[in-house]
Amino acid sequence: MDPVNSIIEIAGPLLLGLVCGALFRKVVYPRILEQLGGLARLAASSANTWSQVALICVTLGLAAACHASNAVATLMWLHEHLPTLPFPLTQGLLHWVFLAATFFTGYYLAMLPSASEEPSGTV
Repeated sequence: MDPVNSIIEIAGPLLLGLVCGALFRKVVYPRILEQLGGLARLAASSANTWSQVALICVTLGLAAACHASNAVATLMWLHEHLPTLPFPLTQGLLHWVFLAATFFTGYYLAMLPSASEEPSGTV
């Protein structure tokens, strides 16, 4: 049962992030591009795509470091390199960071522009 729970724990936030990112891209993003006017080309630029790829890499690394299989090593590393924090570092906190990082990985994946899209807001 443990492998099934592990898969659900990863797939749940990832799929939720994909759905939220796809809805944002479909409903809200076109409205934002309309409001930006001439600046919309910056939002649809290749630099924006590369920054999203970098964010995906960061959130994937954070999710991997905070996963239950690496939580103890991550806690030891954090206690060694950040000895004085205003809040206690626990495995529960790392679990929530893992869930958030997995969600945002899916969200950023959904926000990547597809090859079939035409730049609708560019001038």
